[in-house]
Amino acid sequence: MNGITPVVGQPIDRVDGLAKVTGQARYAGEYPGTGLLHGSVVCSTIARGRVLRIDSSEALKVPGVIAVLDHAHRPRVSSYDDDYSDADSAEGAPFRPLFNDRVLYSGQPLALVVAENLELARYAGSLISIEYSQEAHQTDLLAVLDHSHPAPAETPAPRGDFAGQFAHAPVKVDATYQTANEHHNPMEPHASTVLYKPGDQLEIHDKTQGTQNCRDYLHKVFGLPKDNVRVLAAYVGGAFGSGLRPQYQLPLAVMAALQLKRSVRVTLTRQQMFTFGYRPRTLQRLRLGADTDGRLLAVAHDATGQTSRFEDFTEHLVEWSGMLYRCDNVALSYRLTPLDVYTPLDMRAPGAGSGVLALECAMDELACALDIDPVQLRRVNF
Repeated sequence: MNGITPVVGQPIDRVDGLAKVTGQARYAGEYPGTGLLHGSVVCSTIARGRVLRIDSSEALKVPGVIAVLDHAHRPRVSSYDDDYSDADSAEGAPFRPLFNDRVLYSGQPLALVVAENLELARYAGSLISIEYSQEAHQTDLLAVLDHSHPAPAETPAPRGDFAGQFAHAPVKVDATYQTANEHHNPMEPHASTVLYKPGDQLEIHDKTQGTQNCRDYLHKVFGLPKDNVRVLAAYVGGAFGSGLRPQYQLPLAVMAALQLKRSVRVTLTRQQMFTFGYRPRTLQRLRLGADTDGRLLAVAHDATGQTSRFEDFTEHLVEWSGMLYRCDNVALSYRLTPLDVYTPLDMRAPGAGSGVLALECAMDELACALDIDPVQLRRVNF
């Protein structure tokens, strides 16, 4: 081959493969530490309101329980006047675990039980009683579409004359599609093992796709010098996007370690993996106009996605409809509806996973309306 070494079809060393298939590769929640304590998160059972009282007395009677942290019993953290954002924050005021008595969504962490082992911590957590003042909540995107607002990230400007071309197109499709919430659930649950050293030096094994992001975040939240914090993720693995932002088990574990001057591990349960970022529910309207040969004359993609009340999470949801096929007349819009839920988060194929789905369904419907092969329709518009 004229001195060229072939690459396709040749084996490539998977340097971490042996460790992974033999169980030697540790998850973030598996690193050992001398005198390591375990934390269990107690979550809200309401979607909106205030915490009136957290009764931890029964939990603290359990032998082996070391402490219970809540908004009234924790180390100092950044206030609303400080920068609490991370590198992947959406516009708004990021969620602060155990910050105050406000309940912003169902599943919100309200307390952390720290004990000598995980079983004790979880059992003691079941003994904690929380009294709430509930407020009316809304978690249904379709019920409050009229309360939506334009997404802060600008969509591409319209080009051509969509309205005129669509009105006179010989063949039209006007279809609306919905996509449901999708939650990240990698095999490894989110966990943080904080190994405490004198002088508030922290070595942290975290389930993350961004160690520098987590380090900077902890520096902002707790005012720790960056040199005091080391975040490690030896085997990043697949997180489907859930590891892009620091999840709440990280600041909770650090709170406990700073409060007790001990090493602490916090691992989320499989149920708690549904209490943070996810691919958001959407409502998407596609309007396609074509000539009788299938050539696209007009494309409009109007979408509404849900977000939290404290951050405006914006996806690149509709842009694909202006890029994937040849068309001179395109109009795109994306709006957000704030709900009493946690902020969505980028997930594998961010935006495209939902937006391209709607576009391709509409293209298939257009192929049916034209009575041509759906692959041929795409070839015509390539």
